[in-house]
Amino acid sequence: MSTCLNSFAPARSASGQGELLWISDLPVPPNIQQAVQGRHTLRELSLSESLLKHAEKAKLVLIYSSQPSVHLRQLAGLMDELESSNLVAVLLLQERDWSFQRVIGRHGRFCVAPAEASPAILSAQIEAALQLQPALESLQKEVARIRALGTDIGKTLDTIDEEMRLAARLQRDFLPHKFPHVGPLEFSVMFRPAAWVSGDIYSVERLDELHVGLYVADAVGHGLPAALLTMFIKQALPTKRVDETGYHLVSPEQAMLELNRAICEQDLSSCQFCSALYCVINSRTLEMTYARGGHPEGLLLHADGHLSTLDAPGGLLGIFPEEKYELRKIQLQPGDRLVLHSDGAEDVFRHEGGGGREGFIQTMQRLRHLPVDRCAFQLAAVIDSMRGSLHPEDDITVVTMQVG
Repeated sequence: MSTCLNSFAPARSASGQGELLWISDLPVPPNIQQAVQGRHTLRELSLSESLLKHAEKAKLVLIYSSQPSVHLRQLAGLMDELESSNLVAVLLLQERDWSFQRVIGRHGRFCVAPAEASPAILSAQIEAALQLQPALESLQKEVARIRALGTDIGKTLDTIDEEMRLAARLQRDFLPHKFPHVGPLEFSVMFRPAAWVSGDIYSVERLDELHVGLYVADAVGHGLPAALLTMFIKQALPTKRVDETGYHLVSPEQAMLELNRAICEQDLSSCQFCSALYCVINSRTLEMTYARGGHPEGLLLHADGHLSTLDAPGGLLGIFPEEKYELRKIQLQPGDRLVLHSDGAEDVFRHEGGGGREGFIQTMQRLRHLPVDRCAFQLAAVIDSMRGSLHPEDDITVVTMQVG
């Protein structure tokens, strides 16, 4: 999913009358009509119509499907057309369809908003999406200017752009496409790369009938070098071994120890360090073991309301081959919520003046009573309401687990 909503004082380019395209299998609902009333006009199109022939006069596209799984082909076609236009779209999803955002993908020229939101919230989100238009048009003009300088430069830019898209697609293939259902454990994720590729990686994996392993790792740096290290982490972090006597789970501190040595042995020159937090949970006994290496402390929001953190000692991975990592144990209870995140989740609150880590913790506590899928969606909306969220300085990953 690529979520890019932001609150603001409306930019000059977003103010005044403008035509918005409503592309849907249903008429415009009352909350959308009220959200744009007096500011914009709506042109209604069906899901099967091409938006490109209307793109020149439009300022924004609003897309809604009452049955996104049924209209997948039409929606995919609309997303492809967006890439060929100067437009940004707001994809409206009902609560029951939030999982559909994974089908659409994590990148694209669109934002995601709750279709059932109030007119005031939708109005702010629509105006925020409109802020993308001037920046997008400026960027496309600059690219066109560079390409006009010479055919070779234009071909090089096209090649780089295509390679970055392929790299992003490859990296997404390394991420979980769905979460396991193991006992009372439920999972969700908010994953927000700062660029085409990410220096964050996460995993939620069923290790056997009872155990689930989950981790968040963050390569120090950005761009392709960091992304390549995340793919190495995915392959090098040991979770279990199989031999003639059967399978054996690798304890978190041993997994971190072996991953650290593997990264050190690579002797990488461009991106050689990372942080990680790895947890293993027994879904029957609810005992959790974990180890941490230089990573932000995970949060455990207990059912009774108090907060504890996953504070095991351990340095960054990839620096000292003999670094030690300590195993910690926690007994979970029904109603507890676990939050693993990268430091980008704290940084976005720091830049907003929202207290950094404290602001992130307060937000997660405020959202703790929501189902985990909805919690991830609302967290994205909170982040999108902050200044600068359209151009994040760091990747943001937040994995949430609820004990049912």
